[in-house]
Amino acid sequence: MWAFAGGVGPGRVWSRRDRAGHRAWAGNGEQVFKDKLDYIVAGLKECQDAWAARVGQGGASAPYYTCHKIMRGLLDAHTLAGNATALAVARGMGEWVHSRLGHLPRAQLDRMWSLYIAGEYGGMNEIMADLHALTGNPTFLETARCFDNTALLADCVAGLDSLDGRHANQHIPQFLGYLRLFEESGETRYRTAAANFFDMVVPHRTYAHGGTGQGEIFRKRDVIAGSIVNTTNAETCAAYNMMKLARGLFFHTPHARYLDHHEKTLVNQILGSRRDANSTEDPLVTYMVPVGPGVRRGYGNIGTCCGGTGLENHTKFQDTIYFRSPADDTLYVNLFIASTLRWDSRGVTVTQTGDFPRTDTSTLTVTGSGRFDLRLRVPSWAALTVTLNGSPCTTTPGADGYASILRTWRTGDRVELRFPYRLRTTPTVDDQSLQSLSYGPLALIGKSSRTDTLPIPGDPVAGATPGPRPLTFTVNGTLFEPFHLADTNPYHAYFRRV
Repeated sequence: MWAFAGGVGPGRVWSRRDRAGHRAWAGNGEQVFKDKLDYIVAGLKECQDAWAARVGQGGASAPYYTCHKIMRGLLDAHTLAGNATALAVARGMGEWVHSRLGHLPRAQLDRMWSLYIAGEYGGMNEIMADLHALTGNPTFLETARCFDNTALLADCVAGLDSLDGRHANQHIPQFLGYLRLFEESGETRYRTAAANFFDMVVPHRTYAHGGTGQGEIFRKRDVIAGSIVNTTNAETCAAYNMMKLARGLFFHTPHARYLDHHEKTLVNQILGSRRDANSTEDPLVTYMVPVGPGVRRGYGNIGTCCGGTGLENHTKFQDTIYFRSPADDTLYVNLFIASTLRWDSRGVTVTQTGDFPRTDTSTLTVTGSGRFDLRLRVPSWAALTVTLNGSPCTTTPGADGYASILRTWRTGDRVELRFPYRLRTTPTVDDQSLQSLSYGPLALIGKSSRTDTLPIPGDPVAGATPGPRPLTFTVNGTLFEPFHLADTNPYHAYFRRV
C-alpha cells in the first residue's frame, strides 16, 4: 500500500464538522480541537450505551448517508487523534449495520441503492472496509459488499458509460468504497470499476474549475456547453469526492494525470468555495460553484452536506503534497504547496518554499542524507525547469508524468522548480466556440453582470493585457481574474469566441 508522507501545510452533520476538527488537530496540534473531539466521542458513547442513538430511524431521507458521516468521523478520530473509544463506538455501529443488511436478499439491496436520494449511502462500503482493516473481522468486509450497486458496478467494470441522469454525489463515494474493497479483498473488478468511472467523469463531465454535475446530476457524456445554462453546477461535495477518488487511484496507478485533476479542482473550485472574508460565526462556504453566464457564488452556513465538507476541505491541503513508495525509496512531490515534510523512516526533512498558486516557482531543501528517488510532477499546463544546487538539471518526464532525480541526498541540497504560467484557451468539446481561459493552473473568470454569454472577439490570449492586480488580465474591456478570488460578484467561467 502506498503511504501518505506527512507534510505540514496551512492550516449539515456534526460529524463532518468534527472531522474538520480532528484533521485540524492532526495538522497543527492545537489542543482545543482534540478537546472538542474527545467530548463529542464521549457523548456518542453515552448515547450508544443508552440505546438512544437510532441511526436510520426518525424519517431521515438518506439514513445510511448520515450513518456514514458519523462513522467516518469516529474512525478518523481513532486513526488521526488516537481516540480508542471512537473505534469501539464505530465497531458497534458497524455490527448494527450488519444486523440490518446482512440477511437481506440481493434484489432488495439493489432496489434500495437505486432509489434517488434515499439510496444515497455516502461511503458506507468504504467505512465497512476500513473497519475490517482495523479489526480483522471478516463480517465487516461481507457487510461492505452489501452496498454493491450491482447494475452500475457491472457497467463500470465493462467500461459502459451509463452515468447520464444519475445523482453525482450519490454515486461518487460508492467508487471510493470499491477501491477499499479491492484493497481489502484483492477483487480486481472493484479497482477496474473505480478507474473506469473516474475516466467517465474526467474530462468528459468536468468543468473548467474541476467541478462536475448540473443540478447535482451527471449529464450526458461530453455535454459541457449544453449543461451550463443555469446556476446549479458543480456541487462542492462532488468535487471533494472526485479529488479523493483521484488520490486513491494514484496509489494503485501512480500517474500525474490523477494529480492534475486533484490540483485543478483544489486551486479553483475548492479554494474558491470559501469566501474571502473573516467571520467567527459563519463558515462562508458554498453549496454549488456554478459556471453559467453571469452567475454568482452563494456563501453561508448552508444546511447541505457541502456546508460540512466546506469546513473539512480547508483542513486537508497537506494530505496530497507528498507520497512515498511502498518500498520507502521514492518520494513523490505532487503539489507545489509550501510545506515541511518529516520523512521519519529515512531521517530526512524536506522543506518546500514558494507562494503557489500565486507564483510559478518552488524550492525544495533537504535536511539529512540518504539515497532515494525524488519524483517531481510535471504539470500538464507547463514545462518543468529544474535546477539542482544552482546548476541546470536535465530531467525527462517518464511515462508516469514525473521527472526523476535519483541520487544520494545530503543536508543543504536544493532543488529549484519553475513551471512557467501562460495564458491558454480551452474549447468545450460540444461547442468549439465556447471556451474557457486559464493562466497556468488557474481558471480565469470574466467579471461581468451580463446574463448572456460573454462575447470575446479574436484571440483572447493575444488580446490580453495585464490587469490591475497580479494574476489578472483585461480582455476586450473585461477583467479576468482567478476563480479562487472568492467574492459574490457576477462572473463568466466561459465566453463565446467570436
